[in-house]
Amino acid sequence: MPNEALSNDDKNHAVSPFVVGVSGHRDLRPDDLPRLRTAVAEILGQLKEHLPDSELRIVAGMATGADLLVAQTALELGFAVDALLPMPLEHYAADFDPPSLSELENLLAHKEVSCRELPLATAAGESGLTEPDRDFHYAMLTRQLTRGCSLLIALWDGEPSALPGGTADTVLRYLGVRTDRNKDDERLEFYDAAPDADLPTRLVYWIPTARAKNDSAPEPGSAADARSPCFLAGLGDNALQRLPGMPHRLEVHLRSLNAYNREYQHFKDGWRAPPAPDSLLQGLPETLRDPYDLAVLERIDTQYGKADALAMHFQRRSDQLFAFFNLVAFAMGLAYLTYEKFMSTRLLLFVYLVILTWSATVYYVLHERRWFAKHLMCRALAETLRVKFYLRLARGDQLVDAEEVLSLSGINRFHGFGWIGHVLIGVEAPAQDAGHGPGAQKGGVDLAWIENQRKYFVRKVAQLQRSGMRTKWLKRVLFGIIIAVVLILLLLGENAREHPLFGIPLENFGTFLIGLMAVTLASWELHQNKMANRELLWQYRNQLKHFSRASAQLARTLAAGRRLEILVALGKDSLMESYLWTIHRFHREHEPPGRA
Repeated sequence: MPNEALSNDDKNHAVSPFVVGVSGHRDLRPDDLPRLRTAVAEILGQLKEHLPDSELRIVAGMATGADLLVAQTALELGFAVDALLPMPLEHYAADFDPPSLSELENLLAHKEVSCRELPLATAAGESGLTEPDRDFHYAMLTRQLTRGCSLLIALWDGEPSALPGGTADTVLRYLGVRTDRNKDDERLEFYDAAPDADLPTRLVYWIPTARAKNDSAPEPGSAADARSPCFLAGLGDNALQRLPGMPHRLEVHLRSLNAYNREYQHFKDGWRAPPAPDSLLQGLPETLRDPYDLAVLERIDTQYGKADALAMHFQRRSDQLFAFFNLVAFAMGLAYLTYEKFMSTRLLLFVYLVILTWSATVYYVLHERRWFAKHLMCRALAETLRVKFYLRLARGDQLVDAEEVLSLSGINRFHGFGWIGHVLIGVEAPAQDAGHGPGAQKGGVDLAWIENQRKYFVRKVAQLQRSGMRTKWLKRVLFGIIIAVVLILLLLGENAREHPLFGIPLENFGTFLIGLMAVTLASWELHQNKMANRELLWQYRNQLKHFSRASAQLARTLAAGRRLEILVALGKDSLMESYLWTIHRFHREHEPPGRA
């Protein structure tokens, strides 16, 4: 079975999918199958209702029972499936009876199914993998599902189990209430979530399932007896919260992700010949392109190009809005000065009123489109994907959890930012096979990423410093003109009223000029405040410091393991720096973060 990349979107690779993982028991009761299929179809239909312009992607380990049931149901509904096998099929087949194996092979041959096999951790003996080895691979599948899906559908009896990679283990680890420290604790408690509960990001859609090994019906009051599907969220060690309906936060994330995909499609449709998006892969030397991992890198690169293109698009729109706002402020100041010094007519007051009401209306209507906030969202996503791309190239992407860094910064709590994590999950892929590609060797990622970024920040810092110096001199010149005019008026005294200039008394012309310089200074200061060039210079300097330090360290480090540690530390520092700048800029334009 070839190791294909996990991607179903052959028509439009730029669509950011919402990934749904699957976990469940193998021994489902035959009389319960129709109900389970209906429940699966209902949740998939509910998700798709919120994602009309997006792709819903199903990732399953394809084990007999629940996995195959969900995969079949998804395919019947027109959804594509990513089969992520915990081990090569030749070894995985030992866990199937002949009918189930035939069903698996038929599904893997389906045109809407792509397949990837997790590599063997150790060489298999003549009799195949040992039981501990198989448990290890199922645990690795659990780890990949934990990192690689935005929602987990669990066909589970609700009973605890310490089996590594089992359904209970997968659900509890996914929700963050089980780790290696408490894996042997078989207590499990369910609570009804409070209406105003502050829920974590990770959710499980639980479809209570009776198992065939239990011949009798579920005992009244047991977890499996709760026949209605519901959402689960983590509460504490082996403690879960039940939610009867889809949480509001998930609905917001789904709508936001769909809007992101729709806006990119509108952006592309707005061009007769859309400009080529920026690409990290295009300038990459052939020696660094790992053929075993090229499809994964292409997927990350495509999502980066999409986020970068939208970030630039929304930045241009927001910059134009800021420029319009400053121009209107300047025009209003100029109109008032003209009325005060030259033309005290009602017509000018009427023009002033028209400019004020029209500009305020246009500004607030356009401001509601949230171009600046969208620019910040897309820029944060693009920079995260840039780091993820190069860490994947260096075999270090599994060592940096971008979702965790997002949570630490708190940026995912901002209104409209929560969907970013779902895009990152959509490009998640299993760890690469050992020995493939150049890894973090000298002359690899350090040149393609670090040196390029370091030179970029050097240019940007120098550019902003020059712009800052020009601004300072402009302010000094304007301030000097004001002082000079004031001194001239003081020296002339009463005579300033009697000396005309262009037919206007010199006193009126001088005071008009003073006011004009003041309005110009105020408008320019407002523009600088909106553009936040000082904060941008601060961020670029900090990024330059991080990349320069990493470059100096790598120049003196040869051990591949130690070089990887430096790259991972740089990735975390660079991400946090980008998020802190985003937080600062968001606060300048919007209210503090609230519960999304």
